[in-house]
Amino acid sequence: MNIARQLANYEGKGFTPDRARVNVLMEGAATAIFRDFPEAFVLFGGATLILYHNSVRHSADLDLLSRTSEPPSKETVLKSLEKDLPSLAEAMGIGRLQFELDESSALVGKIYVSGREKERLFRVDLSKLGSPIENEIESHPVNDEAGRVAVIKSATKELLLLQKAEAFLLRRNVKARDAYDIHVLKSLKAELNSNLRAHLEDALLWNEVDSDFILARIEKVDFNRCRLELKPILPPDIYAGLEDVEFERLRNALKELYQEWL
Repeated sequence: MNIARQLANYEGKGFTPDRARVNVLMEGAATAIFRDFPEAFVLFGGATLILYHNSVRHSADLDLLSRTSEPPSKETVLKSLEKDLPSLAEAMGIGRLQFELDESSALVGKIYVSGREKERLFRVDLSKLGSPIENEIESHPVNDEAGRVAVIKSATKELLLLQKAEAFLLRRNVKARDAYDIHVLKSLKAELNSNLRAHLEDALLWNEVDSDFILARIEKVDFNRCRLELKPILPPDIYAGLEDVEFERLRNALKELYQEWL
């Protein structure tokens, strides 16, 4: 693990120094968890896009979906983080970390990681809602600071596209970040194969989602929503390129994704 190289990589993509340090901490957290619990979880969500698909959207959530019926407890996962992250934080000048457990009936648990001034840096979400599609999981071998090998298991870009497609339509409120992530995944040539399309079709039927509902959601990805939600979490040049065309690229990506249901 070369911290200077990791920081330079993230800053080169447009992340601020503070957010680059958070990304490196999240990498360290994922490495520790998958080293100590190699078959327990799969990584998905926005952090996966940052770590493995070159996304530049800031995300402060490390989302882990359980692959077993009895996943490790949040307390045991916390011990892994407490063992590995403090030295990593110290090396980057972050100072002493603080850890906090939170309860949720829908989750195995949440672990908040904060800095010395109690500012929240990122959150680890341990979820047992749903199950991963095993043939849509990738392996990423990495070394921890001691040189020990961990294999991080993450969702493929195609599985991430399915998850984002469902999230965009089924969240209580429309999130511009979901539209942006779909735009990123489509630019990476992610497509839903027949199996993943069937999963999405089932979700739409179960939730009685029709073409009018989809179009209404897409229309809510408007200038004001995108400016409010995306400007704080994107590098200025990336954001400006989207704003210049009034975020039409995001809406086009959504229409392409849902084309067969419109």
